[in-house]
Amino acid sequence: MNGDRKLHIAQFTLALAFLIGSFSIFSIAFGIQKSHTFTIDTKEKHKPDILKKEEKQEKINNIFTFKKKGKGELEEARYILQHLEKLGNIRARSFLVGDLDTGEIIFERKPITQFPIASLTKYITAFTAAEILEPNELAIITKEKLKVEGSRAKFNMGDKLTIRTLLYPLLLVSSNDAGEIIAQQRNRNLFIDQMNILMKKNNINNTFFEDPTGLSEDNVSTARDLFELMRIIRNRYPQIVNISKLNVVQTHGYIWRNINKASNFSEFMGGKTGYTNAARQTSIGYYQIKLANDQIKNIGVIILQSDTRQKDTRNILDYLKRYVAYI
Repeated sequence: MNGDRKLHIAQFTLALAFLIGSFSIFSIAFGIQKSHTFTIDTKEKHKPDILKKEEKQEKINNIFTFKKKGKGELEEARYILQHLEKLGNIRARSFLVGDLDTGEIIFERKPITQFPIASLTKYITAFTAAEILEPNELAIITKEKLKVEGSRAKFNMGDKLTIRTLLYPLLLVSSNDAGEIIAQQRNRNLFIDQMNILMKKNNINNTFFEDPTGLSEDNVSTARDLFELMRIIRNRYPQIVNISKLNVVQTHGYIWRNINKASNFSEFMGGKTGYTNAARQTSIGYYQIKLANDQIKNIGVIILQSDTRQKDTRNILDYLKRYVAYI
């Protein structure tokens, strides 16, 4: 009996040693850390231990965190990150990177701070049009509707175009006049009201609109809200995302080319950019990424308040591919 017991102990010890060795190899391969929460090195001078209330909040906002569920319970993180220093210098004041399928946030900076969003507004204009207008109803191009600044669509007076067709210049060339034509199809003020009502219905609580184009600096949102909006639009109206992916569209005598430079990225699956003096460079994007452990994931990237939007996005995508694994 004692011999059998000693044999069992020896076998158990051997198995345990093998398990520990295997885990160590995996840890070395993917840089597993004890904590999945860490801060970005902003290269700022060290601050005093006693922080003002707003400074404490900013410090919290600069932490990379993961999606929560239920009553504040932290959901198990599936994304493993290593070598954060390889991320590069992300100059955006606010950004978010997350899994569009599961909702897990991979990392983020100032995710709940409101900023003007510029022409990202047009993604919600398209969403609202899909919700309250018929895709094949005709809109007449009139001089009154073309008074808005930013007539990139080069519409011909008197043309009749469907709401569906107007989504192409709205999303590809960021046509302000297309946004106004869509909003004025019924009643402009009621359309903008519907944009805000849709936010509340979908529990998007920190996003507000004053116009359908993004020219107003009072059109504001947060990185978290925009990430959730991308998830909702992608699931409910994938045709909106598909339109924003196109390089060029030729229809009804018009040619509209995508001005979003991220559309040249091989990983790009759809999205929108924007710029105003108040918003600076902004973007909402959907990318299909092959991670470091060969998992292919659908990733949302939100950039707000940047002067180097394309470089910020490229740095994030390259980091995901080289140093992030999904388990």
